Amino acid sequence: MVRNKATEGPLVLELFTSQGCSSCPPADKLLATFAKDSSLAPLSFHVDYWNGLGWADPYSKEAWTERQHMYARALGDTRVYTPELVIGGAAGLVGSSTGQIQVAIGKASRPALLAATAAWSGDAVTIKTDVPSGTDVLVAVYETERTIKIPRGENAGATLSNSRIVRALVRVPAGGTIKIPLDPGWQSIGAVAFAQRTDKKIVASAMLPRS
Repeated sequence: MVRNKATEGPLVLELFTSQGCSSCPPADKLLATFAKDSSLAPLSFHVDYWNGLGWADPYSKEAWTERQHMYARALGDTRVYTPELVIGGAAGLVGSSTGQIQVAIGKASRPALLAATAAWSGDAVTIKTDVPSGTDVLVAVYETERTIKIPRGENAGATLSNSRIVRALVRVPAGGTIKIPLDPGWQSIGAVAFAQRTDKKIVASAMLPRS
């Protein structure tokens, strides 16, 4: 297949992970390597269903768990688990299975380049974008990397680094413009905008780095 990189957006990779899961650090490290590839848009969503087992992940949200359940329904999975990597909204697999992931990335259809711009200020980012017919356009605001020592739970005593930690995920209204407030505690932030169909496949995307 001949690829036209000028008209392609980055392939969105969504890792569902938790600092309370001993199987997750290898997947977190793998996601960090994907962040170095401009043709990929890796994101980590920290789920909350590990929080009662010794360590409450400070980046976890119930909404991220709900998003993983959404994918389970769309992909016909009978369960959710960590680490899980969802590729382009169309396929899910174990997030630390390097070889299988590389093959799946190579076979994945690439999204179109989404027409989108971001105006960053100290306390907000304003996104302007097209909303392709039949899709929802979502903007994920992420922190590039955070490192924390885990005192309890399955990873007790480990110092973990997480990359592309999603801190906000918002839907762009039909008019194509939205202003997203930024928490002053978020460090080294950026954003990804992507158009997702009702079957959850991601068909267009754009990286929106903070300049």
